[in-house]
Amino acid sequence: MGLGVLEDQHLSHVPGTALLADVVGADDAHHHGRINASNLRHGKGRDSDILLVPQPSNSPNDPLNWPLWKKDLMLFFICIDTAVVGAWGPMISPGYAQMAAQFGMSYNQLNGELGYGVLVIGLSCFFTNTMAVVWGRRPVFLLGNLLLFISSIGGFYAYTFGSLLGFRLVGCIGMSPFEVLVTTTIADIYFVHQRGVRLAAWGLCLSIGVGGGTIISGYIIEDLGWNWTYGICAIIFGVWIVVLFLFCPETAYKRDETLNTDLGVELGSDQEEIEHSAQNESSKTKADSRSSGAENIEVEIIERATTGTSWSEKKHSYWHDLKIFHGRVSDDPFWKVLTRPLLMLIFPQVLFSFFAYGLTTSWLVVVGSVLAQIFTAPPYNFSVSGVGLVSIASLIGAIVGAFISGPIADWIIKIMSRRNGGIYEPEFRLVLIAITFVLGGMSFFGFGWSLQEEDPWIAPVIFYGLQYFSVGFMTIAVYGYLTDCHRDKAPEAFAAINLRNIYSFGMNYFISDWISNQGPKKELDK
Repeated sequence: MGLGVLEDQHLSHVPGTALLADVVGADDAHHHGRINASNLRHGKGRDSDILLVPQPSNSPNDPLNWPLWKKDLMLFFICIDTAVVGAWGPMISPGYAQMAAQFGMSYNQLNGELGYGVLVIGLSCFFTNTMAVVWGRRPVFLLGNLLLFISSIGGFYAYTFGSLLGFRLVGCIGMSPFEVLVTTTIADIYFVHQRGVRLAAWGLCLSIGVGGGTIISGYIIEDLGWNWTYGICAIIFGVWIVVLFLFCPETAYKRDETLNTDLGVELGSDQEEIEHSAQNESSKTKADSRSSGAENIEVEIIERATTGTSWSEKKHSYWHDLKIFHGRVSDDPFWKVLTRPLLMLIFPQVLFSFFAYGLTTSWLVVVGSVLAQIFTAPPYNFSVSGVGLVSIASLIGAIVGAFISGPIADWIIKIMSRRNGGIYEPEFRLVLIAITFVLGGMSFFGFGWSLQEEDPWIAPVIFYGLQYFSVGFMTIAVYGYLTDCHRDKAPEAFAAINLRNIYSFGMNYFISDWISNQGPKKELDK
């Protein structure tokens, strides 16, 4: 396999390993082993030597064949929605001290009880993932927004803790699709070499929601009361239900398995499988030629192949795409898909991602939940809006991290694939984790230490921003790695690693008392 990746002695093809960079030999023929790579679709411009992985079909309804502007516009709307969803969870945290007094509860009790929402997110991911695999992504996204809309209206009119908690748990079920399906959607519509930047964009919007939403909500809570944070979110979710309905079609698509060059389909020397697939789909190539008794198919760059060609099937109309449900996209029983995430934990890649990403991001949740407790108390004595402003650091860290990590992620895999004889290995994504290990360790330790020493507020705030900067690299690395290793089971893999919400719930339940009794240094550096 090369570049430190061990050769597998049992499988004829390891899922995720794929020919990505075309190797040109002395005869100027594009080839790799037995595959005549000139017959496969490539990128364009600087990526003209990059093979499209997976190979798109010859249908205009294949999401891989959609114009890039359509893909990016859809992702833009989903990312904006993700930002609001990201803000919805922690938006009331600046007002925890105020709310605890209103409801006659301790800070730790309030934080712990509301932490049940994190547990509900983790468990409901199993069901929303299963629904998306069986019935498609579109209806689940719309259902999630509808539940968040209903929950936000309820939260606006909730004046007892019981009603607030009940409506909040409903909203947490609505949040779960955004935990597992955005990255799956990116895998549905983009090729391997395009995913890093898009994953970074999604991670950026999520972080902007978490950080930016808290900044805004601090002022809302201080001036209007915590109920209005839900009122404003209800308006946004109501609008976004319409936006998703109009501009976000279904992305789940069944294409010929021989086109999934990253999932272990063996290609023969004469590429009979690809020819068979192309014949079945009435190949849109310009010319066929015979060479050495085998049929070679001339394939254009995907961006130019949509003009002057005939598709194998009629393009669906815009009104057809507006249908919420397009039929089952998987023939597997619901119960079977429901149990897959647990089974996915036996895969080393998923188990590694659970510990590396899941537990790391859980600490971001934990730190965010105690900001009000730490910064409203001496020596800082921040106001509610002041606690919200602490999140400016996380916002800046996330933005800078996204603009650096996204392009680097795609650049690394192309460079390493070219050095590896054209072969791409999903493990190339993991190089980015080194940044998280170094800077992430510094940021979490530094945050707890500076608080314990009662350093000026700027010190813990800088470390807080560094946490989001460093964890952004982990997010892109792990989600890209899992997407490439298990693209056909990506929703199940993401649902599995989101079991980390159980850990987050446990930490939230007693973290406040831990800080009160032992201090932030011992709490955050263990």
